Amino acid sequence: MPAIQRWFGFVVIIAALHMTEQLFVGLDELYMIRRVLAVYYRQFTNPDFATVLLVTIVVVFVLTLVYAVLLGGRPMRWAMGFFAFVSITELHHLIESVAQHRYVPGLITGVLWAAIGVMLARAIVQQSRESKAVAIRA
Repeated sequence: MPAIQRWFGFVVIIAALHMTEQLFVGLDELYMIRRVLAVYYRQFTNPDFATVLLVTIVVVFVLTLVYAVLLGGRPMRWAMGFFAFVSITELHHLIESVAQHRYVPGLITGVLWAAIGVMLARAIVQQSRESKAVAIRA
């Protein structure tokens, strides 16, 4: 199995474990998301319109990522790069824990998720370099 697919598989697993950790030890992140969504909803007079717009944006974005993966090559690497970036940003749990001098829910799996994200990013860069080398030889 190619490295990108293997590391992305680990991203899927750790994402589920991360959510499970937060469900069992605390929903701190949910409260932050609610605050962000409250700001978003204040921009609209019709909350139903705001919800449909947000869902549309998310669905189209996810479908675009899936399509990029199906295309393979550079589009696939860009899509996987997005997931690597999101994975690495899970280090925010470590930063928050250090800043608050306490365990922040999601810390354990967040650090592991970020490490997996770094490995996914490395695999993407490696495959990109290999693709360029093949193109140069051709």
